[in-house]
Amino acid sequence: MLEIYISYCFRNPLPSIAVFITLIPLILIILRKAYIDPSFKLLLFYLIIKLLIDIAMLCSAANHENNILYFNLAIPVNYAFLGGMFYFKFDSSSLKKGLLASIVGFFAFTAWDVFNSNSEITDLHNHRAVLFAKTVEGVLIITLILLFFYEIIKSLQIPNLLTFPFFWVCSGLLLYYSSFIFIAPVLHYTATWNHSVDMGITETIPTIFEIVCALFFSVGIYHFSAADYAKQ
Repeated sequence: MLEIYISYCFRNPLPSIAVFITLIPLILIILRKAYIDPSFKLLLFYLIIKLLIDIAMLCSAANHENNILYFNLAIPVNYAFLGGMFYFKFDSSSLKKGLLASIVGFFAFTAWDVFNSNSEITDLHNHRAVLFAKTVEGVLIITLILLFFYEIIKSLQIPNLLTFPFFWVCSGLLLYYSSFIFIAPVLHYTATWNHSVDMGITETIPTIFEIVCALFFSVGIYHFSAADYAKQ
């Protein structure tokens, strides 16, 4: 059984790297004790869930099983954890309330999209990617990042963004979701289990930026100082 997974990883090196590179920021959060910051604690939970889902998807793909269900289930969970990080970073109470409402609303929207995209919801073998939810997730995350950047620029309280841990987290997410947002709507039609369409380099770009995103996370976490955070 292990040989099947190893063989799959060698045949698909880039997606496999994107799965296991998550371990780097995950371990760094623990070593740097970045989890004392509520936002980074949510990031830790996100990375754990992401790693588990990605491994499940990798194992399913290696065994020639439909793994798109995991992709769909991860969408609202990802937004809940990633969006939740910004709750602790926003100063505006109205933004915080809007963020919480968007998380609840997005769960409902994704559930509708899953059922809408799969007329036979019990047919897991032919389960298809959602039509709208992944794109909406990208738009929401990018909006949160831009709002956060606006707040920190407006406040002028951060002397050096390059040593500000959450800046690197936001930058990584911005790169990843910007690369994925235009591809996501097509996945409903191309990422079918029986007749997958080869999108060439277009399909590879989000995977590359997923790896870059994990590296950006790692840089940001590396700059985190538990001692400095305790003084705040």
